[in-house]
This record gives sequence, C-alpha cells and structure tokens, in this order.
Amino acid sequence: MAFIKKPPVSVERTLHQQKPVSDLLDEYCRYVDCTADYVANFALRKMLARDPEYRKWKASQDTTKGNSPKSQSAAGRP
Repeated sequence: MAFIKKPPVSVERTLHQQKPVSDLLDEYCRYVDCTADYVANFALRKMLARDPEYRKWKASQDTTKGNSPKSQSAAGRP
C-alpha cells in the first residue's frame, strides 16, 4: 500500500459569492498563502463534517440507497 495516495479528482464549478464573502476568502488566502480553491474545499469539508443535521440526513440517504458503510465493507468480504 502506498504511503502517498492519489489526490481526489477535481471538478470545475462556478459559484456566485456575496462581495463580503469573496473579500474574506481573498484575505484568508493571502493569510495562509493558499489558493481559493484549497481554502473553499477545506472549509466546506470541515463545516459539513461538523453539521449534525447534515450527517444525520446523509446517513439516512446512505441507508435508503443501501450504501451504508457496513453494507459496503461486508460486500467486499467473502
């Protein structure tokens, strides 16, 4: 198993931001010396992971579709 994993696939998407949010993003990018794409991806990933209502909804969606983590891991075992 490789120590360094392949980066996730990136897709292009256009978002319209409110001016104050866009300014905050630009300022934060300068502060951490990163791209806006990186900061936006990181912030969204962290925010969504910490939203209990979203996690509950996501779990119900996965269960409804039969894509729960338990069913996926069990499916790959003999």
